[in-house]
Amino acid sequence: MFKKQSSTVKEKSHAVKKQPSSFRKTQSHKKETPHEQLTHKAHSIFEKRVNLLPPELMADTMKGITSLMNNFTVVANNNLNALQRSRKIGPGIRNYGFLEKVADFAEANPQFAQFFRPADLRNCIRNIEMCRDLSVLLQSFARSVTNSLLLYSDDAKSMSLIYYNIVKELFRYGEPTAMELFKSLRTFFKRTRRADAKQTEKKIKKDVHALMSGKKDGKIIIENVNPKLTVGSRKVIKKEIDE
Repeated sequence: MFKKQSSTVKEKSHAVKKQPSSFRKTQSHKKETPHEQLTHKAHSIFEKRVNLLPPELMADTMKGITSLMNNFTVVANNNLNALQRSRKIGPGIRNYGFLEKVADFAEANPQFAQFFRPADLRNCIRNIEMCRDLSVLLQSFARSVTNSLLLYSDDAKSMSLIYYNIVKELFRYGEPTAMELFKSLRTFFKRTRRADAKQTEKKIKKDVHALMSGKKDGKIIIENVNPKLTVGSRKVIKKEIDE
């Protein structure tokens, strides 16, 4: 009785093991090409459409903001460089409370306001309130614009990478048009090293190995200084390698 059950379990286990192999054989006939795989991936990621922002709205916004900036600079002559801005005292919470309290005292006791008029101090405080409210509004608008900028930039980069990966995959299969497109696009992913860039130890070892194996032509001269009392140092005196 026990042996029959064990044999049936083995038969079921063999059937389970054989099923994936037969399943793979049937799926091998329906294997997609790399181009089709990447195309389906692109469609699954970007099913939404990106609409163009209304050009009239954007033009009117730019025109309106420019007009407001020009009108404000006429009223407030406030050209400050970075050093001048750092020396100014901002209207913090405690500072603003101090200003209001002094303005109240100066209006009630004008005999102590010897070098300014209490009305001027009150006007400064009112201007602070208006400029602060305007600044909060502009910062909120700037955040909304930069959020849209980041979203569009991220979508554009993702779509561009999908296009680049499709071209790169077809380049490996020798597709003529993809090969030319890939040669033009891969320049954006190459890191150019500065002429005065300091050579790292890893890069030097790689170049030495290339010279020893005969993969590159050139020469490397390394000087080693190892005194007894202090820690020594090693530096590359001369390096001439044909990349």
